[in-house]
Amino acid sequence: MLNIEIKKWKLPILNESSFVSTKKLVVDIWLEAIVQINHNDKWLLNIIENIAIDVLLSNSWSDIYSNFSLSLEKINKEIKKLSTDYNLSELNIFVWIVEKETLHFSILWNYSVYLIKNNKIINIADWMQWKNLEFSFISSWNIGSADNIYISNIEILNYITKDDILEISLISDTEKKLELIEKIISQEDINEQYDIIILNNKKEIIVNQKKSFDDIKKQFISIKDKIWENKQVWMIIEKIKSKIDLNNKYVKIWFFSLWVFVAITFLYVIISQILVKNVQSAIPAEYKNKLIEAQLIIEKTNKDLWNKEIFTSNIKKAEDLIFQVRDKQIFLSDVKKLLDHIWTLKKQMNWIESFELNKDKAQLEFTKNDFAINWIFELNKKYYFVWKNSVIWPYIKWEQVKTYNYPDWEEAISADLSPDWYIFILTKTNRILKFYKQEFSYINVEWQKTWENTKLIKTYNSNLYLLWWEGNQIFRHKPGISWFASRYWILDENDTKNLQMLDFAIDGWFYILKQDLTIDKVFTSPAYNKKSIVINGLPKNYMIEWSNISPKIFTAQNLNYIYVLLNNRIWIFEADSKNYKDVKSLKYIWQLEPIESKINTIYIPKDWTIFIWNSKWVYIINFEISDWKIIVR
Repeated sequence: MLNIEIKKWKLPILNESSFVSTKKLVVDIWLEAIVQINHNDKWLLNIIENIAIDVLLSNSWSDIYSNFSLSLEKINKEIKKLSTDYNLSELNIFVWIVEKETLHFSILWNYSVYLIKNNKIINIADWMQWKNLEFSFISSWNIGSADNIYISNIEILNYITKDDILEISLISDTEKKLELIEKIISQEDINEQYDIIILNNKKEIIVNQKKSFDDIKKQFISIKDKIWENKQVWMIIEKIKSKIDLNNKYVKIWFFSLWVFVAITFLYVIISQILVKNVQSAIPAEYKNKLIEAQLIIEKTNKDLWNKEIFTSNIKKAEDLIFQVRDKQIFLSDVKKLLDHIWTLKKQMNWIESFELNKDKAQLEFTKNDFAINWIFELNKKYYFVWKNSVIWPYIKWEQVKTYNYPDWEEAISADLSPDWYIFILTKTNRILKFYKQEFSYINVEWQKTWENTKLIKTYNSNLYLLWWEGNQIFRHKPGISWFASRYWILDENDTKNLQMLDFAIDGWFYILKQDLTIDKVFTSPAYNKKSIVINGLPKNYMIEWSNISPKIFTAQNLNYIYVLLNNRIWIFEADSKNYKDVKSLKYIWQLEPIESKINTIYIPKDWTIFIWNSKWVYIINFEISDWKIIVR
């Protein structure tokens, strides 16, 4: 078995421009894997690393080379999906599988892997360096007893001379090698994290119990023969015999006791060898039984899915058993399957329904790399797509679309569709465009030279509502003959203190989604009133996770539910009253989560229908709620 040593960076680095992570995995019996990833975005690095680890651990390894190739194809597929949304131009990945004394590896983009063999330095990855966002080749090497391999996300030979590498390779202590390498590199000016891996063929002595006993037996016979053939030994024995009375009963007892002691000692050695062998064979069986017990707990828990306390208690017991096995780095494929099953149950427990964005749900594909839909609207079964530079309208499925660019190179930051079929677009220059009958026009405001510095526009009853850039006030503008009236403050000044709005929606009055994800309801007539809305039944994952999509809230007079786009999921809530004036609380119903896809924008024209844009396609998802469960059609 090859010996693997990893030296993770620990020296302070100023102005870090790149990050690295190296993980060592036991994927099967006598089969180890290493994943090293280098990227300038730490969050993306962690995402890709988890993908690679999941693929390697979930694979079957009956045919090492073929299964490794299949794993790389799966990783390629996932990376290709990510590349549509993120910049992966600086991504470097090294993946290997170590099978006994053979190394199979592949690289994505640029990596240097140095083999020290017969006092020569060979870059065994030189021919594999391609500026391609995929694993294309697998290289396999049999590592000899005197060979060393050095791998790092940095170009080692830029910091260490070839002579130094060859000299370091002669050192038998691998940790000492790594310490010397780090000491040399630390003297250089480096601005990126680095990990160094050394791989060599350090033979491990695996003791076979039978062989061990045979060796003891052979050594004993050999010693006995040497003693028996030694004349001096015979002379000593004769002298002892002449001085000892062998007919004396005490002497006989002493010799008998000595013989018994020697016999018991040999018997102890034999029994110990047998017990060690039995214990070693029992360890896997013990941990296999733990997995079986965990599986039985999970199956039982599946029936108690709606009893949160029992579910949580049982899942904790099952996870404890599974983690005990995982810590031993055995049965990892079974461990992953059980943990995946638990994850699915936890999603059901928290009322999360997953769905696929299939082609049968797709309405339109946008192939431009720089195109991104920000808002979708539907009117008379025709779709409007609004993005930062233009409006696409009208769209009828599988028919040619028309694009209308904004005047004066304007860029949109928010848009909404009014009941009288106007699309109002708030631009970066704090101007408002109106799109109607395939034409744009600028909208003016009474008694104001410009519109307020705002970041969000909504329409209701032909009024315009703008969210101030500070996020603590909503302005209303009523329509006039050729302009809109000057602003009117919706929120009382006392209610704007320490307020930070993420979004708001209107169904007659205002739902305000705040930074802490709590929701307020604001009424302006017959008297001003602002009150907090109680949200019942929230799961633990109701929190803001990292995302480039800010949380958004959706509701309208024609909608019976309140929808929130949060953490790439669509959250659905039901109000405690059908009359918007009487709403005091919301009840959490369910979450909709796309499988292996990203939600960039949604639009909800009516209950049970959601438009989704995922960077390439626009989909229509239809669902229904039956017996408090969401069913995606």
